[in-house]
Amino acid sequence: MTAVVPSYGRPDSLLRCLKGLLAGERAPEEIVVVLRDNDTASLEALERWTANGARVQGSAPTGDPGLKLVLVSESGQVAALNAGLAVATGDVVTFPDDDCVPRPDWLGRLIAHYADPRVGGVGGRDVVHEATPEPVPAAARAVGRLTWYGRVVGNHHCETPGGPRPVDHLKGVNMSFRRTLLPPFDPCIRGPHYNDTDVSLGLSRHGWKLIYDPEAKVDHYPAPRLDNPGGRDLQDLRLTYLDAHDWMYVVLKHQPWFLRPVSAFYIMLVGSRLRPGLLLGLARALRRPKEAFAALSASLRGALAGMWTWASGGRRCKAR
Repeated sequence: MTAVVPSYGRPDSLLRCLKGLLAGERAPEEIVVVLRDNDTASLEALERWTANGARVQGSAPTGDPGLKLVLVSESGQVAALNAGLAVATGDVVTFPDDDCVPRPDWLGRLIAHYADPRVGGVGGRDVVHEATPEPVPAAARAVGRLTWYGRVVGNHHCETPGGPRPVDHLKGVNMSFRRTLLPPFDPCIRGPHYNDTDVSLGLSRHGWKLIYDPEAKVDHYPAPRLDNPGGRDLQDLRLTYLDAHDWMYVVLKHQPWFLRPVSAFYIMLVGSRLRPGLLLGLARALRRPKEAFAALSASLRGALAGMWTWASGGRRCKAR
């Protein structure tokens, strides 16, 4: 079992995540830390930590073969994920975010589901801790679904009744897959939110079961992203554009051909809170017209660009 942990500019979160991984009832056989080569703060923090007992293969002192360091110069989540995946050797690979802390029984619960040879991926709940002392989770019945009309339902952070169940997609902070099934992450995914959806739907589409186990938990402490000035709510219009692009691209890539027009129409007409379509955008314009039209413009331009990326077969992404 390999844990790939990409990180950028969050040394305190990174060390907290690594300590959580190593303190579990079952620790990964291999941990791959992927850092940007200009992330001096994280590199120095990791070196100080290794000097106190841990050892890192790669650019830091060597010793324990279970911990590896990979440096990348290219920016973006896809580059980091693919760099980590390229050196992973475990039968199963998981990708915990650097701002999460796995609970002691987390890995054991994930691995147990792979006893079924039909299972290609397993994930669990991320208990989100905001500024309040204790998280206040919402309840949800639907988890990890892609609807026939193109809506991507997450809710992996919510309280859900019942035990483990099949889903269409997993959430990046708490997902794992059989390594031999994983292709490289798609460079056409340009924002921070749809890599997990894309790779999950790819496995689902090829007949592999994905299991969501709500008791396989990580504690998630959302930290700022240095390359995401708009924050988690996509207040930066550039990120609204990228997210709308990725939503449209992923849905068109994975929906059956006869549902693609329906899904594209839904994304453009309705959209979502963070990626408004025409109806949501115009409704918001009644209260805050300037902000609403700016968000609507970014969302529609992104959706159209995602449509073109899909129609072109990803040639523009590969050429970048």
